[in-house]
Amino acid sequence: MSAARVALSPLPHEKETEEELRSAVTTALTHFGGIEAFVQPGKSVLLKPNQTLFMPHKSGSTTSPPLIRVLIDLCREAGARDIWVAEAAGHAQSSRSVMANTGLVHGVNDTPARVIYLDEIAERLFDFGEDAGELRTMPAPEIMERADVIINVPKAKTHFVDPVSCACKNWVGVMPMSYRLYLQRLGEAYYKGTALLLRKFKPTLNVVDGAWAGEGQGPGSNDAFWWGWIMASPDPVATDVTLARLFGLDHTNIRMANEAAAIGVGTRDPEQITLEGAKFEDAARKVQPADPSVERFPCRVLVGKGVNIEGTVGHWKTIADGWLKVGLWQLFTLKGKPTFMFGAIEDPDFEAHLDEGPYVVLDDTALDKYKYDPRVTFVPGYPVPQSYMQHEMVHGMGFGGIYQTGLSVEKMIASFKGKMTAKG
Repeated sequence: MSAARVALSPLPHEKETEEELRSAVTTALTHFGGIEAFVQPGKSVLLKPNQTLFMPHKSGSTTSPPLIRVLIDLCREAGARDIWVAEAAGHAQSSRSVMANTGLVHGVNDTPARVIYLDEIAERLFDFGEDAGELRTMPAPEIMERADVIINVPKAKTHFVDPVSCACKNWVGVMPMSYRLYLQRLGEAYYKGTALLLRKFKPTLNVVDGAWAGEGQGPGSNDAFWWGWIMASPDPVATDVTLARLFGLDHTNIRMANEAAAIGVGTRDPEQITLEGAKFEDAARKVQPADPSVERFPCRVLVGKGVNIEGTVGHWKTIADGWLKVGLWQLFTLKGKPTFMFGAIEDPDFEAHLDEGPYVVLDDTALDKYKYDPRVTFVPGYPVPQSYMQHEMVHGMGFGGIYQTGLSVEKMIASFKGKMTAKG
């Protein structure tokens, strides 16, 4: 017998109205007994969308506010006492600001749900069990244990660290930012910590926003495409494995899902996962995977010891991918070819590279002779958070005023698009 089930339900066209979303979600949930099988009268429900950055859902990066509205309505009809929409944005950004710009706050302001900014509320230390080892005691938002029902509502998209960023990766938002940065410094512990959070606060249900999905340079520079499917499953691991397979990506190499499966959170063997509601070939779509390299940019990148893709290097890459997508590298190369140094590494041509263009040294692990040279821009941290890194290195390269103005305009445009599509 199968150990897990994943249901698919199609959306008829790109209008993505609330009526069509409701029909698709309801159809998907019929395979599990309907919303009533998960939400009982008098229960507190927490909805966890993906709101990692300020882009609207049709960018392929964040969860659709109309889908959240539909789930709020279904939970209300099932008799939920409290409905919370809870999230923390990524990379040291303000969740309050991000969720306003994506349109999520506007989208739910006339519903019975309350928006909870996980980076603003109380946390406490939780015991994650003996098998957690050095991660046995970790902080988490206290509201997670108060929820009777947790519904995970991730976006279907690609990522440059894992093949997909979906149900399991969405639980990174439950990890307080200061502790998230600490685990990202350690590398592998980042995946284990997320898996432990998934086990401790396991989602009752996972509903994937696969209407406008994202391919390419996720998590923030995805190229949007209309996929037109809603996925649902009680199993977050099986959800991610199925999405990767449908997207033609390597389902065996999803580290977030693999860590979760290893501690009993879900099923990662496709032979043990039943797909319901549609045939595999009906929803299969070969997508463009993310390129994990740092060689795709018009600059010099030097990576040494002490840094990793989960921490400073990955945070920088997310920014660099964004600059490439919107054409900002043309601006940042006006003063010559920039050099970005990460961690402890020698640059035998240091003087020549200084003459070629701006020189930025990132992370405390860099060698003193480089990070304290007055001719470079040194961005401290271990690891360096993305938001802080972005402001410091742009200012150091001499483009601070222009960049801040452009970023404000981009956020205004995103906010307008978000509000226009927030209510279907």
